[in-house]
Amino acid sequence: MTGSDLLLLFALGAIWGGSYLFFAVGVRTIPPLTFVAGRLLIGAALLMLFHSRRRREPIGDPPPGVFLVMGFFNGVLPHTLIAWSEQTIASGLAGVLIATMPLWAAGMTSWMLREERPSRRQLAGLLIGFLGIIVLLFPDLRRASRSHLLGEAAVLMAAISYAGATVFARRALRGIPPLEAAIGQLLSGGLMVLPMSLILDRPWALSPAPASIAALLALAVLGTAIAYVMYYRLLQRVGVVGISLVTYLNPIFAVIWGALWLGEPLSGWIIGGMALILTGVFLAGR
Repeated sequence: MTGSDLLLLFALGAIWGGSYLFFAVGVRTIPPLTFVAGRLLIGAALLMLFHSRRRREPIGDPPPGVFLVMGFFNGVLPHTLIAWSEQTIASGLAGVLIATMPLWAAGMTSWMLREERPSRRQLAGLLIGFLGIIVLLFPDLRRASRSHLLGEAAVLMAAISYAGATVFARRALRGIPPLEAAIGQLLSGGLMVLPMSLILDRPWALSPAPASIAALLALAVLGTAIAYVMYYRLLQRVGVVGISLVTYLNPIFAVIWGALWLGEPLSGWIIGGMALILTGVFLAGR
C-alpha cells in the first residue's frame, strides 16, 4: 500500500466516521428506510449526473446481476441488520462486532482469492487493530446492559455480509471503473429499498426537520456518492484486506468528530485504543 493509498484510506475513514453523526440527526424525523433510500438514490443520481458530464460513452456492462448482489449485500442487508440490532444492543458492542469485518474478509480472501492471501504481518496487524477497537470502546462495553443474543448475531451477519460483498466485488467487478461500480451499487440498493419505504413509511406524508434534510443531503454527497467511488478505487488498488481496514478507522474518526463537534471527552482508553488501531493499520497496510 503506497502513501497515497493510505491517505485515501484515512480520508474514507474520516468520511464514514462522520456518517454516524449525520445518520443520528437524520433519523430523528425521517424513518430509517426512507433515509436509506434517499441516501442511496440521491448519491446515485449525483454520480450519474457527474458521469454524463464527464464522458459520453455508456456505463460499462458487468456480468448480469452483479450490481444487484452488491446493492443487497454491501448496502441493504447490512444497513438493515445494524439498524435493527441497535434497538437491543449497545452501540459500543455493535462497533466491536462490526469491526470483525476485516477478520472475516481475510478468511474469505484466503479461500476465494488465493493470489491475495494475507501475510503473517497483515494478520498480526488485523488482530492488533481489533484489540484496539475493544480498548477504544471498552468503557461503553463495561457500562452496557446485558445484550440480546439476536442483536449480536445480526451485527455479526452484517460484518460477514460486508466482507463477502467486498471479496465478491474484487472478483466480479474487475475492469469496471470505480465511478461506474459505485453508480451500479447505489442505484440497485436504492431501488430495492424504495418500495419498502413507500409502503411502510409513506414519505409523502412526512414533515422532516431542516436539520434532518441537511443531514440526508450531506450523507448522500459525502458518505455515499464520494465515499463509494473512493471505496471502489481503493478496492482495485489495495485489495480486499487493504480496503477492509477502513472498518478500523471509522471508530477513530467517529470519536474525533464527536470530540470536535459535540465536546465529547477523550479518555485514556480512547487514546490507547487509537494507538493500537493505527499500529495495526500500518502493519496490515505495509
